[in-house]
Amino acid sequence: MTEPAFTELDQFEIDPRSVRLLDQAFCRQHSVVVLGKVATGSEEPVTVGMLEPSRGALSRQVANRLRRTVRPVRLNAYEIRRALDLGWGLGDPAAERAVLHLSPSASLPFAPDAGAPELVDGILGRAVELGASDVHVETYAQDVDVRLRVDGVMRQVTTPLSLDNVAHVIARLKVLADLDVAERRRDQDGRIRALWKDERGEHPIDFRLSIVPGPAGEDAVLRILDRANAVLGLEKLGFIGDDLATFERLITNPEGMVLVTGPTGSGKTTTLYSAIHRINTAENKILTAENPIEYRFPKTNQKQVSEQMGFADYARAFLRQNPDVILLGEVRDEETADAAVRAAQTGHLLLSTLHTNDAVRTISRLRTLGVDPGMIASCLLGALSQRLVRRVCTHCREQVAPTPQETERLGLADGETFSRGRGCEVCDGRGTKGRTGIFELFVVDSQTADLVAEAAPVHELRRHARSQGMRTLLDDALDKARCGVIPLSEVLRAVPYRMLQDRQDEQAGQRPAG
Repeated sequence: MTEPAFTELDQFEIDPRSVRLLDQAFCRQHSVVVLGKVATGSEEPVTVGMLEPSRGALSRQVANRLRRTVRPVRLNAYEIRRALDLGWGLGDPAAERAVLHLSPSASLPFAPDAGAPELVDGILGRAVELGASDVHVETYAQDVDVRLRVDGVMRQVTTPLSLDNVAHVIARLKVLADLDVAERRRDQDGRIRALWKDERGEHPIDFRLSIVPGPAGEDAVLRILDRANAVLGLEKLGFIGDDLATFERLITNPEGMVLVTGPTGSGKTTTLYSAIHRINTAENKILTAENPIEYRFPKTNQKQVSEQMGFADYARAFLRQNPDVILLGEVRDEETADAAVRAAQTGHLLLSTLHTNDAVRTISRLRTLGVDPGMIASCLLGALSQRLVRRVCTHCREQVAPTPQETERLGLADGETFSRGRGCEVCDGRGTKGRTGIFELFVVDSQTADLVAEAAPVHELRRHARSQGMRTLLDDALDKARCGVIPLSEVLRAVPYRMLQDRQDEQAGQRPAG
């Protein structure tokens, strides 16, 4: 029998529901544990960690209990015990560090005597339950508002917060984040660790807290960092056509630079994390510099940017650490751009983000950061521009004709229909639920590299890229709208105005004169 491949626990997801498919007493007696997420109704083999995978009798016994074929892998005794503890909620280090224990709440505590701890738990629990990315507590002269950012859009919620109790709630948040409660004249930043528990089990959630003083009091914004949602997998981001295979080809290159571009809140970090998840193998040494570290990868050297060590400092230091892959959270200045390009030119794959309106303008942005066009041409593999757009609610989807404005601005053909949501209980009457990405993938082939080295203008680079099959953000958004994934209103909201105008000018030029 072939010797099982070397494995470690960190290579597998620990899913509590899957672990509990086998009786705990049986697992501890025989030193076995179910690894990964087991899909119900699937016929795929179940991965099971064992001390001795070659014991065919035990494998058959496990298969009989699961009523599925199994794929045994070798783990040591400590890893099996640790996986069982995590699966059954015993001794989880995240639970020990958590200062909050949250769970879904059907309603917020409106009792007059509700204390600050109860109010904070209720508001944050409700935010997590609704899938919010941010919680905003805003203090005005006559009122206090609490708004949640859900699917990228602010949504006001009714809460018991008022001018009478908001100071106590802010103080409670400061205590949880280990900030100075007495300091009310300057901004403060902190982090709150929580443990979320629902019918699916428990998992850690972090809240990144920002406190800013104002004339009416202090405002608080909490960014929700849910590790369970930090890494989606490249196949779940929303790529269509050949873009997924092309992007995977870029990030599996042994050297060069791949940049993900877009404004704040466009999902760049999620895409980079999904890329790291794809290439994170025992054969690759991956070093990251992030601000902040939103998700911890197994066997990956992740560093937090600080005043002492910035992105450029880490980029230079990483070169002495013999890495295969370097991830920089952002290329924001000339120093970081220079360090990133040098890393990409010396046998490393460099992944990072950049703020540009579209993928092709990555070239001009790098030029403004002082990078020589020849160096850009020699190291840039490609750039991915993206935006996040809201999905049509699948529970109330209906087909409608576009409005005259949509037809004109998007250059739609007569007779086309598109999907939108009427609004229902599932989507809270909004017609949209969840988000997906729209993408523009600009690949630097040999001809494009020549144009870049010659400092060709952006419009010439874009024309060449389009001739080679590049789909713009607008193309991708319209394709998703025609497939019923997103409403046309999201196309107009998310696609830059310049692209819409270029499409109108292009179509106007194709019409017969007169």
